[in-house]
Formats: sequence, structure tokens, C-alpha cells
Amino acid sequence: MRKKSVFITLLALALQGTLKLSAQQLNPVGICYVEVNNNNMLNAGSYTLQNSGKQLFDVAIIFAANINYDVSKNRAYISNNNNVTKVLNDVNTYVRPLQQKGIKVLLDLLGNHQGAGISNFPNREAAKDFALQIANTVYTYGLDGVDLDDEYAGYGNNGTGPANSSSFVMLLQELKSAMPDKLITFYYLGPATTRQNYNGDKAGNYIDYSWNPYYGTYSAPSVSPLDNSKLSAAATWIQNTNSQSTSVATLTSLATNTKNDGYGVFMWYDLGGTDVASYLSTGSNILYSENTQRSGALYSWSQGQACDPPLGLEMTNATGTTAKLNWTANGSQTYNIDYKAANSTTWTNVATNYSGSNVVINSLAQNTDYDWRIQSNCSSTLTSTYLFAPRFNSGNGCATPTGLVASNNLGTTTQLSWDAVGTASTYTLQYKTAAATTWNVIPNISTNTYSLQNLTANTSYVWKVQSSCGGTNTSIYSADTAFNSGFAPVVSPGPRALSFNGSTQYLNAGQFNLSGNALTFEGWVKVNAFKTGFPYISSVLGIEVGDSNSAMLRFGDGNLANNKLQFILSFGSSQVKLNSNTGLNTNTWYHIAATYDGASMKLYINGALDASASSSGNFTANGILYIARNYDNSRALNGSLDEFRVWKKALTPQEILDNKCNVGASSTGLEANWKMDEGSGNGALDATSNTHFASLISMSDTNWKTDVPCIASLSTQDIKNGELSKENNVYPNPVKRGNDIHFKINNNTAEEIALYDISGKLIRKESVNKNDVIMNTQNISTGTYLYKVTSKNSQIVSSGKIIVE
Repeated sequence: MRKKSVFITLLALALQGTLKLSAQQLNPVGICYVEVNNNNMLNAGSYTLQNSGKQLFDVAIIFAANINYDVSKNRAYISNNNNVTKVLNDVNTYVRPLQQKGIKVLLDLLGNHQGAGISNFPNREAAKDFALQIANTVYTYGLDGVDLDDEYAGYGNNGTGPANSSSFVMLLQELKSAMPDKLITFYYLGPATTRQNYNGDKAGNYIDYSWNPYYGTYSAPSVSPLDNSKLSAAATWIQNTNSQSTSVATLTSLATNTKNDGYGVFMWYDLGGTDVASYLSTGSNILYSENTQRSGALYSWSQGQACDPPLGLEMTNATGTTAKLNWTANGSQTYNIDYKAANSTTWTNVATNYSGSNVVINSLAQNTDYDWRIQSNCSSTLTSTYLFAPRFNSGNGCATPTGLVASNNLGTTTQLSWDAVGTASTYTLQYKTAAATTWNVIPNISTNTYSLQNLTANTSYVWKVQSSCGGTNTSIYSADTAFNSGFAPVVSPGPRALSFNGSTQYLNAGQFNLSGNALTFEGWVKVNAFKTGFPYISSVLGIEVGDSNSAMLRFGDGNLANNKLQFILSFGSSQVKLNSNTGLNTNTWYHIAATYDGASMKLYINGALDASASSSGNFTANGILYIARNYDNSRALNGSLDEFRVWKKALTPQEILDNKCNVGASSTGLEANWKMDEGSGNGALDATSNTHFASLISMSDTNWKTDVPCIASLSTQDIKNGELSKENNVYPNPVKRGNDIHFKINNNTAEEIALYDISGKLIRKESVNKNDVIMNTQNISTGTYLYKVTSKNSQIVSSGKIIVE
């Protein structure tokens, strides 16, 4: 009975909001989309009916914000590009004047190829989190509601699940609960159109209006229980005027049918900055028996500047009265952070222009829900929009575990650890695949480590931990933390490269967020054949979500020779492309590098600067990184790659020369390093600790080739005639097969020990993490071997000869 009364209350509030609009609105209601990447929102207020003076458009929609996916937290979030950011950060200029004329202003939300959308929230918790983000955005910027659009989600990308039957309705239920006085409209497209019923409830119980998304056509949405008065069967594209007579004829038909069939909504899309009063009159004369006049100025539009809020938002260490707020910081930015009790409308500022990646808030009330938000300061005059963090509970004094780390990912096993909570007697661990809806629960863990077994290789998982401080006194769970189970390690047969067929074969390296003001792509490439058909592109590696979200290195383009390099970065809503001057030959190994340092983009070939161009500011590149492919298979690479790396810094010319064949796995700024020496298996492993494993797509062991640009250096100088190093002792030597070899390391720069047979084949590698490194010889044949100890900058610390008897 209580649930029914709550629903009736919410419905009544929703109707009040609709009636508030209905008192002044036209019949049919005029809906107007404005593409803010190109046009000014204010133009929606520049057209009125000639006799009554009413505004032609009742609702103006900001098109569009995106639904992106934060892989580090398995969380959908609202992403505003440079132009939406410009509108929201200056609502007094671009929104309030429309509202003062009685026009409702909504924000459209649609997918962005990242696996996140309105149809695949895996549970109510995730749906509620996104609903709260929408509500907080709407209230913070004083908007009148939200328009939901199920396009371009790319369901399944980034390890997300497919569209499901519960997501859309759960989102709408939570959304109407979070903002009962605001409008919710539905652009009738995508999987959500067939997923409108869940547990006896209907999506239409929470939607105010819906319309046909196919421009120039007449087809009413089916959103029960909405009747014709809440629907638009017509969809008019204002600026699609290939033929004025056809456009006018189509508009005439759409308006006439709308009037005759009693539809209460008429949707107009893509209002620009030119005077279209005459065209609009064609429709308004039929719909309202009045001409449309331009009664206000027409406004031009200049592009906004890109500034993104940080990701990785989570709360840790809730103690009842304090909590720690965390995010992934960009060293060049500062942040503004606010929080509030969930039932409050007033935000409390924690810090302004704050440098760092976390801050502690105090004086909280125990067992109370709180919201918090953060925005970036990209310059003294440029800020991002707010990103709203997951709601958290302050807890009861039993602290939530922090410092969650997944390490030693070996395909089927992963070691989990977290910081011990002093008052905790035991812990409860939950984990699942990122796409699953059900958690696996492991209770009564007595230590702050746990080894997960029987995992599926190369699979995205999430996990969280709860403290138990005795009796029923437990903490809230930590925020979900992600890891990839990786691949089972393989013993490298020696230097190898990966070959690709130019059509179906490539590597998927998973999600990367490279956005910022510094980047390097570098590695070795040998092309068998360049593309001979349009657009003449052979991709090397990179991220390509769209013109406003990309970082790529490739050969060729529509107007560029197919054997010339092209380095691409997205600044704002457009791409900047740097082309090489030199054309590369087939069947030849080249070391190529592309760098950006915040002031210029540069291309290097075999260590020599080949091309550069001035460019400044932060670029945006956040998505799946592919190797040997981007966009589609027609742009795949026909050739071989070796030793490819991604750096979150701009390498200097000397560093490019020094690093061509090898680099220390823990080098500063090194984000990923695929040595491609595995020789077998399903993936190219990342030599860094960041676990950017790259899955082989449509490939097999035959794709590993011995034709490589760099051979392991084992010169007689390295071997030092078999003498022991002055800094390192190796004993026993000779060693009996099956016994341990001890490497006594006295050099604190040493990072790795490599053991080779006499032909140069790599037999074993060990990381140097202590002074006494032990290597067992059980699986090593008798014979003479060469060892090499290298430092973090790939310099040889010592080397020598070992005999296994």
C-alpha cells in the first residue's frame, strides 16, 4: 500500500510539472533540438507566432551530452564536450533568457560507443547512481529536465553487458524519484524502445513526451500509457534542405497529418543561426493557423574550449564522522570539490583550486547519505562542468577498507590486497565479472590479502571489501575496483614480432584514458603493402571514438599518400592532423614515434625529426586502444609491429634514440609496453605494472615471427669473458641442474635479470625486487648460459656466464 501511495504522489508531482508547462504551451507542443556543436541555443527564443506572440518552441533541447564509461570504476557518467560545457558553465547567457520567455530547456543524453547507455545498467544500484547524476546536473544548472536517447551506446564495449529488460524502467523509476518536478522525454530510438516493461511497471508511467526520431517521416512512438497528446509522429529536420520544394512539401504533410490525427507534440530538429521564419511558417500555419515571425536577434556560435573533470571518483575510509574523497588527478589541473547531505539542496565547498587526488571531509553525521561533486580548473578562466560522484554513507565508525590492489594477474588467478583496518576482526570480499549481475561472496577472511582462483583469462572483474569490527558492526563496502585477469605467462622463445594480415587481424588493448597535454606513441613497424583504395589508411595504433575523442598513429588518409605517417589528436570538437614529409618503403623496418608536449606535435622516423606543427591545450582521447586497426577492418595494417609503447609524456629526441629497442618497465611516464616476444598464447602482455593486456583478434601462434628489428645484445663486452661483476655475485657457478642460482645484487638501479642460451634465445627473466634474487634451474637444460642484469633505464649493470651441470 505504501508503494502505491508513493507512486501516486510522484505521478501527481509529475503532472503538476506537465500542467505548469501546459498552461502556456502551444497545441501541439513545439519541441526544438539545437546542435550546440554548431549553433547557439538562444536562437530557439527568436521565433514567435505573428498574431498571438507566443513562442514557437515550448521546449528547447541542448544536443547533446554523452553517456561515457569510467572503466576504472565500472561506472557510467555524464560527459559534456567543449560546447555543452560552454552552455552549462554560462547558463545565465544561454539558458536563462529562454526560460524567461517560458521555454523549458532540457539536456539530451546519448551514448558514445563506450558500452554505456540507458539500456544496460546491470542492477538498481547502477541505475540509481546515474539517475542521481542526471538529477544533480539538472538542479545544479537550473535546467527543466532531461531527454533520453538510446543511440551510439556500443553495448558490450569495455566489458559492459548487453541491453537488458530491466535497465530502462529502473532508470526512469529512480529518475522520477530524484527529480519529480522535472520533465523526462524520450527520443524513441534504440534498444530502450523494446524494453519498456519491467516487473509490471511501464516506462511510459514516468515519461512526459516522446517523439519519432526519423526525420522527414511520420510514425508515432509506442510508449504506453501515453496517448496521442504526449507524442509526436512527425520529425522535421530544419536544416536538411536539399530541395526547398521537397522540404516544404514534406513539412506540409507532417504538419497536416499531425493536426488531423490529434498528436499533441511536434518535433523540430537542428535549428541554426539563419532566418528560417518562412520555412517555419509552413508548419505553424497548419498547426496553429498563424505565421511564424523572427521576433528576436539571430546568434552566431563560437566553439567552447575542452576541459574535462577527473574520473576515478570514489569515497574511502568512512569513519562515521569523516570520509576521504578520491579521484584520478591530472598534474596540470586544480579542482573544486563540494559535498552535501543527500536530502539537502545546499552544497558545502570543501576546497577550491585544490591540487591533489584526494581530500578528507569532516563533521559528518553518522549513518547519513552524502553526495559530492568535482570540477577541473584547466586555466584561470576555464573550468569543466561538475561530475557527480556516487552517493555514499558516512558509516558507523567501522572503517571501510582502502588501498585495494589487484596484482600478479596470471589469467586464472589474481592476488588481492587492501590496507588493514585496525579495528576489523575479519573482512568480507565480493567479486564478479564486470558484465555479471550477481556477486560471489567470500566471508570471514582473517587477513588483508586473498588469492582469487578459477578466474577466466583476459576478463574484466570488479571487487569490493567490507570490514567487520565485531558483532553486527560492519563497514560499508569499498567502492567497486576493477582488474583484468590477464593471460597466463609464457616463456618467451626469444625476440619476436607480431604480423597482421591487413583485414581481420589486430590487437584490442582495452580502455585507455590518455587525455591531457603530453603523449608519445612509439615502436617498430614494417609494412608489407599499403592500402590502395579509399581512404588509403593503414592503422598503427590509437583511440578513435570520434572527431572530438581520438589519438592515432597511422599511414595515409583520403588526401595523403598511403605510405606517409599521420599523427592525429582531438582538440575540442575537431581533429588536428600532422603528416610526415617522408614516405616509407615496404618490407623495411622503421622506428616511428609521435609526440605531443602541450605546445607542438612531432613525428620522428628512425630517431630523426621528420615533421612538426604547433598545437596547444589539452587533447581528448578516452576509449578502447586498438593496435594494427582503427574504425573498421578496412583500415587494418598489413605488416608487422614490434616493441610498441604508449607514454603519458613527450619523449625527447635523445630518449627516442636511447629507447628504440628496449626500455625499463617502470620508466617514468610509461603507460604500456608491448614487447611482443611471447611467441604463443592469446595476448601481447604489457611489460609495465598497468596490465594493459592486448588481446589477439583472429590470430594464432603463427602470427609471431622471428623477423625482428632488434636482437638481444649479447656481445663479448657484455659477457666480460665470463668474469663475475664487481657489483654482483652469482653463486654457485657452476650450478647443479635443479638447484638455485643466487644473484647477490648490490646495485640499487638494477631492475631485471635475463638468462639466454648460447644462441641468444631468452630462457628466463626475473625482476629485481630484493638484494638476493633466486632463479631455480629445474626446467633449464645443462649447458652454458649468459646472464645480463639491466637497470631501470635499460643500461647493463653487469653480465656474465653461468654453467648448468
